[in-house]
Amino acid sequence: MKITHIIFTLGLMCLLPLQGGPLTLEQALQKALEDNKELKLARADLQLADARVTEAWSSVFPHIATDINYTRNLSDQFIYINGGFGGQTGPTRFSFTFKNEYSLRTQLNQTLYSFGKVGTALDIAYDYEKYVRALFRYQKEQILIKVEEAFYQTWIARQIFQLARESEAAAKENYQRTKIQFESGVRSELALLQAEVRWRSAIPEALAARNGYELALNSLKNMLNIPVNDSLEVQGRLDLPDVLPAKVPLESALQKRPDFQARLLEARMRDKNVDLEFANHLPDLSGQLTYTYSGRSDAFKLENDYDNYVLGVSLHIPLFSGGYTSAQVQKARVDAAKTHIQVARLQDQIATELENVHLSLEESFKQIKSAERAVTAARRAYELANAQSQAGHVTQLELKDARIVWDQARIARLNALFTYHKALLKWRLVTGSYMDTQTQTKMQEHS
Repeated sequence: MKITHIIFTLGLMCLLPLQGGPLTLEQALQKALEDNKELKLARADLQLADARVTEAWSSVFPHIATDINYTRNLSDQFIYINGGFGGQTGPTRFSFTFKNEYSLRTQLNQTLYSFGKVGTALDIAYDYEKYVRALFRYQKEQILIKVEEAFYQTWIARQIFQLARESEAAAKENYQRTKIQFESGVRSELALLQAEVRWRSAIPEALAARNGYELALNSLKNMLNIPVNDSLEVQGRLDLPDVLPAKVPLESALQKRPDFQARLLEARMRDKNVDLEFANHLPDLSGQLTYTYSGRSDAFKLENDYDNYVLGVSLHIPLFSGGYTSAQVQKARVDAAKTHIQVARLQDQIATELENVHLSLEESFKQIKSAERAVTAARRAYELANAQSQAGHVTQLELKDARIVWDQARIARLNALFTYHKALLKWRLVTGSYMDTQTQTKMQEHS
């Protein structure tokens, strides 16, 4: 089952019942998608990208604003005109104010032509949205891989803890058997003491293994935003890989790597930003439509009023900015050149990663095969030593050494499996196939 199919299928299900049963890998990944704090922060960046697109479109649409004013004249104001009126001599005084004055002014401003600045700003905004989404996908893949690694790390720690408990139980059983044989006169006191030492030394080893398991479990809980005091148990299994994944061509990886695609988008935005800054050398043409209304009255009425419409066109021509605009263009060109260098550097880095991760896969694959043979031989050696110990033909030290070798071989096998799976997850991240490649080493429920 592909990870994408798992995610969308589980998305239709209810939230994970953590107290209702063991946690599977699919549930852990879904829980991370829902509650991981780093992903929640990354989603906030997506919202900012949407806002940036809306901001860019604001330069396309007209800007409309309305001002409404009211004035209360507390005293009359007059003008004086020379010459008499109505038989008067000398200047004549006339009042030109009313107690209440009302005014309304609405203006529409629309950019008519900006020599490509508006269109370029829109292109940059849409590229930025794609850029953020590509980075979000890459960050999501990284977080899911960390969760998967933590899940397997917890599962490995649990297996090691179980091995330590089994070793302790076997040592205790051997001690009890040796004690009976000692009391029957069959075994010596030295053999009894050696058996007791072996059992007693196995107890702190089991406690240390349990502590390692609890630490790994708490780390997983933290990634999944689960309270540390909540009970949790992981359920799954690491299977032996059948074959190594094939090498992936560089071009295929570059097309599928979201971080590389994000870098290409950044380079494109930088190039467009050069054009945007250069456009500040060029004129702007805008239009205005203004509506005004005014009224005056000694009462609270809209009377003695009038209104007017004014249509105008403005051409803004930048002539000299003291070198500021030229400096901004130069800075934009430098930023664009640096980004193109970063693209080339990332491409080289990905090419190196493809080779290195495949070498890691090959090495860990061989280690698994060797560890499998070592476990088989160590188990057989311990079985023979245990059988001969019961007959008194093998010392307790020899039995202890045989058990230690067997336990170490099993732990080495588990670590080899984990190392291979970490390399496999790295390979899927490097090749850009994490979200669309069927899991090569998958978790399965215990029968």
